[in-house]
Amino acid sequence: MSTSDGEQTGREQKFELKKQIGLWGAVALATSSMVGSGIFVSPVGVLNAVHGSVGVSLLIWFGCGVIAMMSSLCYCELGTTFGVSGGDYNNFKLAYGPLMAFLLVCSKSFWQPGNAATLQIFARYLLGPLFGDGCNPPEVAIKVIAFLTLSFLIYLNHRSVTTSVYFEIFFTAVKFLALMMIAVVGIVHLTNGRRAGIYNFQHAFDSPQTSKLTLADIARGFHFGIFPYSGWSMLNNVTEEIQDMKKNLPRAAILSLTSVTIIYLFVNVGYLSVLGVPEMLSSKAVAVDFAQQVLGAMAWFIPTAVCISSVGTQNASYLSEARIAFVAARSGFMPMLYSTIHVQWISPTVALCSLGLVISFFLLLGDFDVLMEAFGFVMWTFCFLSAASLLILRWKMPNVHRPYKVPLLIPIIVCIMSAYFVVAPLIDNPSFVYFYAIGFYLLISIIYYIFLVRKCRIPGMERFNTFVQKFVLVAETEWEGFEYERNH
Repeated sequence: MSTSDGEQTGREQKFELKKQIGLWGAVALATSSMVGSGIFVSPVGVLNAVHGSVGVSLLIWFGCGVIAMMSSLCYCELGTTFGVSGGDYNNFKLAYGPLMAFLLVCSKSFWQPGNAATLQIFARYLLGPLFGDGCNPPEVAIKVIAFLTLSFLIYLNHRSVTTSVYFEIFFTAVKFLALMMIAVVGIVHLTNGRRAGIYNFQHAFDSPQTSKLTLADIARGFHFGIFPYSGWSMLNNVTEEIQDMKKNLPRAAILSLTSVTIIYLFVNVGYLSVLGVPEMLSSKAVAVDFAQQVLGAMAWFIPTAVCISSVGTQNASYLSEARIAFVAARSGFMPMLYSTIHVQWISPTVALCSLGLVISFFLLLGDFDVLMEAFGFVMWTFCFLSAASLLILRWKMPNVHRPYKVPLLIPIIVCIMSAYFVVAPLIDNPSFVYFYAIGFYLLISIIYYIFLVRKCRIPGMERFNTFVQKFVLVAETEWEGFEYERNH
């Protein structure tokens, strides 16, 4: 049987997560994590943040892709060096200590505005045709559909990792077909003399509002622009399940980021080739407005593709994010139940169910714009900390073998840009959402002190753990510790 990166052994198979993700499966997972509902709605948010400046909005989309690529390369070095699933958990623990690792795990496990926002977008696009033009679906109906979709995807990831990966490969192909349709049709209309498109690109940088732009406006634009890229780090969450990981992790990251950045730029050009800036700024569903104007009888395909993209993104997200709590629990940083996997399906069932409950809470909490503000703030914060951890570990562990080594300038640039995108909006126009996030971190720090420093225990927890393990048929894995810790 296959063990790590192609080695064969005659030993009895260990009870642990298996290497079921090949190169193209990894590319599909990373791509699908990024290409979701965001590209169908975020163009309006970016354009609005920069006061309707077409040129600046396109530069922001490109800039987000460049930063995502640089950050992804940093993740490649960290992932191939330590070979541990769980995203930033291991490198945060080594670079910053246990408190920061715990904050990361809790943020990824219990702060889920991005997934909740994507589910709402999916439900809105799915229900939209049933209510006709100009009629918005009831919020209750949106939340019910979002919850049912969430439940189905959590079950799918519990039932079969392989099926989940095949699911991603299929839906990734459908996503790219829809995005290419928007890009090609829009550019064809532009070359045929579409007046709105010609005006947009002739006056890309000389909008009357461009001169009023502030650095904080640009930072807010990046908050919206980064949302559609927000799956670039997911492969590090499933590192232990990638076949030939030391080669396939960097390959998959580069292939996925390059293709996504290119297609996002072309899709924005497609939108702007057909719709005027005022039309886009007033649009609740820019992809649907685009389709209604230029696709005729095929207009139905775009909202269908939005729904497919959203579902695919959520599926990839659940597959990867459940592994963060799972990996942390193996080393005692989360309750023991999170470190268990199903005895038949070999999936982290408890971590998946917990993730579903948290996302359900955020579905009930707030509207899309509030969720996006919260998501952007947290996203850029951890982007900074991840790149900085690479620099710290280069200094603390200079002799550790690094199969893939990124140029030092790249993590430095990522740190500078990420810090700016966090600090600028706070200084210019602080939102209450940011302070909710800060309050969340303070609460998690108190929990860390009580349960991991003082080692307080909840009475009856052992009996509860035993009951849950028997009820959902899960058991702890045969984990031998992090490879780095075993060798040092």
